[in-house]
Amino acid sequence: MTTKQYVFVVAIFVLSVLASFYSGYFLKDLFIKSDVETETSQSNLKPYFSDEIILISKDAPHYTLIAYASRTFKTSSSYSQRQKAFFFDGKTWQSDISNTISVDSDIVSSPIIPKWNVVVDPTRVLKQSVSGEVQIGSNKVEFNVPEFNNELGIRSLPEYTQFRSETSGQIILNGKSYDSHVLYSRTYAYATSISSIVVNNPVGINSDWVAFWDTDGNFYHVDKTSVDNNYKGEYKSHSIAIYKDNYGRIQKSFAFDIQKVLTTGYKIKIPANINKNINVSFLNEIDKNVSFSPYAWTTGQVEGEVVTENGKRINGFGIYEQLYQ
Repeated sequence: MTTKQYVFVVAIFVLSVLASFYSGYFLKDLFIKSDVETETSQSNLKPYFSDEIILISKDAPHYTLIAYASRTFKTSSSYSQRQKAFFFDGKTWQSDISNTISVDSDIVSSPIIPKWNVVVDPTRVLKQSVSGEVQIGSNKVEFNVPEFNNELGIRSLPEYTQFRSETSGQIILNGKSYDSHVLYSRTYAYATSISSIVVNNPVGINSDWVAFWDTDGNFYHVDKTSVDNNYKGEYKSHSIAIYKDNYGRIQKSFAFDIQKVLTTGYKIKIPANINKNINVSFLNEIDKNVSFSPYAWTTGQVEGEVVTENGKRINGFGIYEQLYQ
């Protein structure tokens, strides 16, 4: 090899090393930028937690308590808490709402919910209990649920998880206890887009929701929500029907028909493995809107019957909620 050829080969080698270095440097820089962009895009993901309890006494006049407490992350040392309570005293509905700031995600004491205490079983395997107190109008309404098992999975996503539990407990109204049906809901989210859970502007959303207990001890829950192009958020259309029999066995369906009968009730047909019809009439209602709104958002009591596949009719009662434009 001549001297010129040797110099040429060395030069090519040096240039290739430099090219590799710089391309690697810029590639590294690209990954750093990509990580920064990903981190920035994640900045709107926040912790969010909510608890809701529905109790309806098993005997007439079916005293009903609906209490709700949500906690939304604001800063490293503060959560925004919203608490709502609705109570049917046998004749009329009452409601109240409270907004406050807390230092963590625990439910804090407020004028309308002085106490709400969830106890996790020492085994940390699903079992929990809850007790609390709601002050609404002149009524002191306490609740006690010795055990709920988080047996009804509703959401199971990386962003958030939601469980519901159907069980029994007590409403204690001004010191007197009433055996009650209970539906408890818990939502856990450690990094989620709040708008995927919470609907602040429901234009474009229509929803029908029923929880129903028959006199044979069976429980039914249906939730059908449609979201059209007028809605600008992240909430999704969905439908789920749950049947829990009096032995605790659970069946689910994701396709069913629910028809509103004028303004008086629902006709619900759940096919396939559940194969039951539920016909309910609205008994009363309360507006769930905090202020004047162009959409109807109501909840109230229902009564009606379940028709089984062999034609057996079973009476029952429960709660409905609906959201309509």
